[in-house]
Amino acid sequence: MVAKFLTVILLIVGVGQTWAIQPVNGSYQKHYATDRKADHWLILGAIERIKGEVRPEAEIRVSAKVQSWLWQLPSGVTSETAFDQLKGQVDADAVSLFECQGRSCGLSNDYANQVFQHSILYGRDSNQHYWLGLDKTKNDTLWLVYSIQRSNKRVYVYVERIDLNAKEEGVFDQYIEKGENKALFDAHFSVISKIAGSAQLSVSHIQKIKKLLQENPNKKFALVVHRYGPGENQSLLDQSQQEAQSLLDQLAVTGGFIKNLYAHGAGAMLPRENMGDRIELVVLK
Repeated sequence: MVAKFLTVILLIVGVGQTWAIQPVNGSYQKHYATDRKADHWLILGAIERIKGEVRPEAEIRVSAKVQSWLWQLPSGVTSETAFDQLKGQVDADAVSLFECQGRSCGLSNDYANQVFQHSILYGRDSNQHYWLGLDKTKNDTLWLVYSIQRSNKRVYVYVERIDLNAKEEGVFDQYIEKGENKALFDAHFSVISKIAGSAQLSVSHIQKIKKLLQENPNKKFALVVHRYGPGENQSLLDQSQQEAQSLLDQLAVTGGFIKNLYAHGAGAMLPRENMGDRIELVVLK
């Protein structure tokens, strides 16, 4: 009976840990909580002060289950290092909704006392980092990471996992598009989709590309098809070029303004780590 009880406890703990995020080695946990909130405040733009009131450039309040962690970092770990390490655990499968650093975020006092309500997070405005991202694999889970160095040089990092209630579906769509476009222009490419069979654009991909072209009439882009596998390089190049041209034709048929969009078949010539057959959208210089 005791053995069964311990097994149940271990299972419960194990499930809880799969939801957790790992702190920087040597960190001291100052806070942990799980709450259900009807109007959880999320910042999606730099915070400004207008007539004494906190006014973010963009914000939203959501109904969600919120897990939160607060750690004090060991001596020698910078705010940026802590931020990168914590964010790096969750951003691979996430689309960034808003990110800032330093004074471009606003006053750390407002984040500490107004947004997060942890006064210990009040520090140097120049040494703060903020990121909010939506998990693309679930679409109902967000992660928030905030780090700060105080004037006494102590560094703190605050993390939230936000599991949205069902009624919040779609509320971040406009921010997802903005975040995806920023990532595209920052990296100069984005993977539209992996190819399993023939290369085709989905209806949603067509609409997104058409809108991107309309909103950026002075920029040039390319649809690039990558193909790997058996066969000679030339045959893969020929196949991928034909497929890239067919994608361009798909857009043209739907009324897409393709004057500044080009088709390119890369075959197996431009590999990226851990990526196979795929369609990419590339920003041309």
